Amino acid sequence: MQQVANQCAIAIRQAQLYQTAQKQVQELEKLNRLKDDFLSTVSHELRTPITNVKMAAQMLRIAATDEKRQRYLEILEKEANREANLIDDLLDLQRLEAASSPAEVAPIDLQMWLHSLIEPFQSRFANHQQTFQLDQPETLPVLQSNEAMLRRVLAELLNNACKYTAAGGTICLKIQYETLVNRPHQSSHPVSEVTFQISNQAMIAADELPKIFDKFYRCPHSDPWSQGGTGLGLALVQKLVEQLQGTLQAQSAEGWTQFTVTLAG
Repeated sequence: MQQVANQCAIAIRQAQLYQTAQKQVQELEKLNRLKDDFLSTVSHELRTPITNVKMAAQMLRIAATDEKRQRYLEILEKEANREANLIDDLLDLQRLEAASSPAEVAPIDLQMWLHSLIEPFQSRFANHQQTFQLDQPETLPVLQSNEAMLRRVLAELLNNACKYTAAGGTICLKIQYETLVNRPHQSSHPVSEVTFQISNQAMIAADELPKIFDKFYRCPHSDPWSQGGTGLGLALVQKLVEQLQGTLQAQSAEGWTQFTVTLAG
């Protein structure tokens, strides 16, 4: 009876090991499919600007007028910038995914800092005939965060709002904050929770909303100015907010799309 019991125990153990091995094989197959899909998408995205660059260079050689040469030079510059932006975004995304520690933080005087963030967008809003509204308290706190990462997050969201809002539309940046009760592991300085809400008059379909943070995803028929993009902007925003140990939410309803970034520091 002891021998039978031992054999049963061995058989059960082998069955468990087989199931574990099967799960690992399935996970590896899934990872391989994801890797193949990602490499396929990346190669396609990298190849498209290069193809346009080659075509523009060929047409530039045979261009008969200065007007045509100028046009092809503009195409060359546009596609070269697109390729460079795509490579930069890929490298940034890879660096963020490999990061294992929180971002380094320093005090940011939001009252002074906001002007430098918004100022470069004012001319774009005017050129696109868009109305920009800033809603903020009379005073804002000093936020302990990473300035470069926070600037990248908000600039990317403002850029998207500008890109996907038609002429005559409105873009809003609303900032709110509250002082939190000091936590036991914090210093004696008060901790502020700051919320940045960027809203624009544009809709994202309910079935597209869960996909907008996927790499290379672009909402179809949503760019009235045909500015294009790498499709990595919101994926980068999500990773940056995670590095800042904040939260990011997106919602779209009643003709408006809103992104909410909440940070504590």
